[in-house]
Amino acid sequence: MIVFMNRSEEDKIFENLDIDQAHKEANRLLKRDAIDPEKFRDIYGADVDKDISYVKEMEEKFKKELTPEMEKVQKIATIFEAIIYENVEQSEWLGPAETFKTSRYDDIKNGVDTIAKFQEDETTTSYLALAIDVTFSSDTEKKFARIKDEIMNGKMAEIKYLEKNKELPKIPRVIIGAETKTIKRLAELWMEKKENWEKLGKHQIQFQILEEILLQLETFADFARRHNKSEIASIYEQRYALVKRIYDEKRITLNDNGERDNVFGDIERNLKMFI
Repeated sequence: MIVFMNRSEEDKIFENLDIDQAHKEANRLLKRDAIDPEKFRDIYGADVDKDISYVKEMEEKFKKELTPEMEKVQKIATIFEAIIYENVEQSEWLGPAETFKTSRYDDIKNGVDTIAKFQEDETTTSYLALAIDVTFSSDTEKKFARIKDEIMNGKMAEIKYLEKNKELPKIPRVIIGAETKTIKRLAELWMEKKENWEKLGKHQIQFQILEEILLQLETFADFARRHNKSEIASIYEQRYALVKRIYDEKRITLNDNGERDNVFGDIERNLKMFI
């Protein structure tokens, strides 16, 4: 049975966590590992300068629009993004996946925070990837509307700065979400991760994440098939089979107490726009 947790006021939720210190650590990690467009100058030339200018322009815009409340929200989002980025790989929340922190350009322009890369199977050297958009907001409607439009236009997420020889088009985009209370619990463990790697590796959140992804991949595949986007449907179905295998293996090795939070419920509700 799925148990939904009640919301609490954010100030009370974070009263035992140094949010500024957690944000500082998250920011350090994400900036350190973010893909650097400068390394692609031999491929894109002057485009790199244009993209760097675009990022600076958008950052200035964000800064001007930033209110104290929005600043707090931004900090929580950054903390959660760092937790997902690090633990998807280090704690194998999505199985044996390798994660890449996208460039700030791909983060802003293409709406992708992290790329998770999977080996297709043990008999091949080919890889499959997922484009991950991380959120803690209960309002995911706009994000799903974007995915719906992409499918209708025969598109998926596109990442400019990842592979040295080409852009990677048509990477399935999925949304990973959790509410503030869940992030707070994770952040407390994450800030003392040297002592808590085992707990993070067994954490309940990975079942919520995997189920969010499976729900989306299945829904998007069905939607694409109904609208004669067979190539896109096949890509979603391929990723679904991969993630389902990982999920089934975890159900055997780890305990799932059935706890899912409000953002999980919001994702379920907003997927109805694809019906």
